[in-house]
This record gives sequence, C-alpha cells and structure tokens, in this order.
Amino acid sequence: MRIAIIALTKNASRLANEIGQKLKGDVYVKEKFATPEDYAIKGNFIDFVHEIFNKYQGLVFVMATGIVVRTIAGVIKDKFTDPAVVAVDEKGKFAISLLSGHVGGANELTLKVASAIGAQPVITTTTDVEGVISLDVIAKDYGYYLENIEDLKKVSAAFVNGENVRFILDEDVEKLPLLKDYIKNDVHSKVDAFVYITDKEIKKPIEKPYVILRPKNVVIGLGCKRGIAFEDLLTFIRETFDNLNLRLKSIESIATIDIKKEEKGMLQLAEFLKIPLVFYTKEELRKIENKFPISDFVFHTVGVGSVARPSAYLASNAGEEIAYLKKNGITLAVYKFRKKDWHGMD
Repeated sequence: MRIAIIALTKNASRLANEIGQKLKGDVYVKEKFATPEDYAIKGNFIDFVHEIFNKYQGLVFVMATGIVVRTIAGVIKDKFTDPAVVAVDEKGKFAISLLSGHVGGANELTLKVASAIGAQPVITTTTDVEGVISLDVIAKDYGYYLENIEDLKKVSAAFVNGENVRFILDEDVEKLPLLKDYIKNDVHSKVDAFVYITDKEIKKPIEKPYVILRPKNVVIGLGCKRGIAFEDLLTFIRETFDNLNLRLKSIESIATIDIKKEEKGMLQLAEFLKIPLVFYTKEELRKIENKFPISDFVFHTVGVGSVARPSAYLASNAGEEIAYLKKNGITLAVYKFRKKDWHGMD
C-alpha cells in the first residue's frame, strides 16, 4: 500500500516523520517544518489534499478529525474507490479509522499506525464492533468481485441484527476457511437475505436482499490470427461464457504466447475486462504441449504446436479444462484452477 502521511504543525510533523519512517510512506508537512526528506505543502491545503487524494492507497492525517473531514469532503466518492483514511492526534494517543475501513484497508492501516507509535487504535465499523462477518473483508481477502452492491448494506444489516442469511455456494468454495465459522444455514427459518458465492449466472429472480461474490477462478487461454479485432474476441468469449453459464467477472487472467504481446485486440480485451495478460515463451509451452493435440499449422506459424490449451493449463496451475473452441481465427481454452491451489483451499 502506497501511503502519504500529512501534518500541518511542528509537533505533528515530528510524529508524521516517525510514522513515515516506520511504515515507509511519503511525508508531507508545511514548508517551514519540512526536512530534506519531506515533501513541502504549498498553497491551499484543501487543494493540495484533493490533488494527491487518489494518488495513494492510504492517507494518514496527523491532525484533528474535524479538519480531515472538512478537507476530504469534496473528493470522497464511495468505499469501493476511496483510499484508506486514518486520523492521528498530534500527541499520538489515538489512531482512528476514518474512511474505507474494510475495502480500502483503513482498519488494517489503523492497526499498523497504532502499533508503530504505540497509539490506541479506534475502529468503529459495525461488523468489527459486533464481531460478525464482513462481506467486504471476504471479497478483499479472496479477491472476489462484489456484485449487486446496492443490497450490501441490507445484507450486512441482516448479519448485525442476527437475522437468517442464507449462503448459496458453488461446490468449489464450500470449504473456505474464512466462512466456515459463519455459514450456519437454518433451512427451517424464514430467510432474510442471501449471499451467493458463485462464478455462475443467477437467473432465478430474488425477492430478498442479496449480494453475489464472484470468485476469480477461471483462466482463458487464447490463440488468434494476427490483427484479430477486439470486438470479435469479446463476442466469442461472451457467447462461450453464456453457454457455460459463467460470468466474465470470474476470469482471473488471459494467457497466451509471448509473440502476442503487441496484439492490439488482446490488449484491448484485457483492458476492457480489467484483468492481466499472462505471456509464455515457446520454450515454456513446448515443455507441456505433448499433453494436447498438436497443429502443424500452428507449429509452422508460431513455433509451437498448441497455444491456447497449454497457456491456460499453465496459468491455472494445471487446472481443469471446461471448454475448448475455435471460431473465425480464434482458439479459446477455458480452465478452472485446481481446488487445492485456489486461495488456500484444502
């Protein structure tokens, strides 16, 4: 996490430097208190904070919480995009998680700051206070995509109020360590809210509040002709995932051969899906290509007999193939991670 520590007074600047040294963050202080290692704050303070607000994953303000609240009020959006914000008093007695406690990591940052300077951490998020499950934490810890976040507050409230929240899970995720102490489905009681943990499409209408956690447990291997259009790649993948009853949000990465590093359509696809492209060399693919059918045409074109399958196989850590298709110059392999290697499962 990239952190900025910000102070306005002489005493606060000393404490900010202590925090910065221990947490390896960038220290910003008023120009007249700045050391050679510090960044000097010049001009209007609110304008300065607004300028750096989204350049860091965490902001630690050594000043009164009222100043912090008024300063950041004009730039905060939501807990899924705002950085973590922590406020520390000038004496270093308290470290307060102020904004983006779970998703942004402010609660975790608060504990680190408190430990670094011997302060009392102050965390007020309801799930932490009540000691109940936080879906934000599950999503962050396991790299899930949160879907239908409009109902997140309602489902979280159901947890806090001790209501019956029904978990509906794919077989792959039934043994997740973080969930085992919380999933106590009462099949005989009225259901107040639902939590789905699935990579599949949910087609049945749901009347109760619900959220969906999408596991990133799918890898796609791609082979294609040169100059393939982004639209053609996306259409083919969408059709395939619709037929498999899978969601695009469950794709962890796209895997292919390294000679495709400049393939514009693939680069656009990865950017659109917000997932990484993983490249393998011919030598890496050749080591396992004997596990798959070999194409003489592909061998003479790229120097290896198969691209999509071995790429997906490697990227999924020798996972399970669930689809292999060809269409209009595109070869697509869809693989799932092996259960024992996916997020620490048994």
